[in-house]
Amino acid sequence: MRWIALARAQLKRATDALFPPRTASPEPASDELLVRAPTGGECWNWVERRQISWRITGGLGYPCCVLLERRTEQGKWSEAAVLASQVDPRALRASVVVPELPEGPYRVRITSPELPHGACSPPLTISHSGTVHVPATTR
Repeated sequence: MRWIALARAQLKRATDALFPPRTASPEPASDELLVRAPTGGECWNWVERRQISWRITGGLGYPCCVLLERRTEQGKWSEAAVLASQVDPRALRASVVVPELPEGPYRVRITSPELPHGACSPPLTISHSGTVHVPATTR
């Protein structure tokens, strides 16, 4: 069944490239997923339970992975932890436990073979005590 989902996603990307939409729409294109929570700016503490939620359009049916990515010093994002795997996208949410990771900026990414790009939340912060100690910068 996975090959069907992959073939369908590839066919959709190919036809979208040949026949782009004529007007922009505020709604996402078919088979898209948008992260609704976290909304950004939150401070998550180690080992607390958090809700990730999203909305989908189209007929996503292949299970998703909910990842946590950390911002590197170069400003890029790299995978830090898998929060949940094999999540039914039609559930529209997942309850996860914040792993014990270094303090700093993170974001949630939801991926699926049916999505041309994963969906990301705005940045949030992970802390072990509820507050984040940001080192002083020298000018």
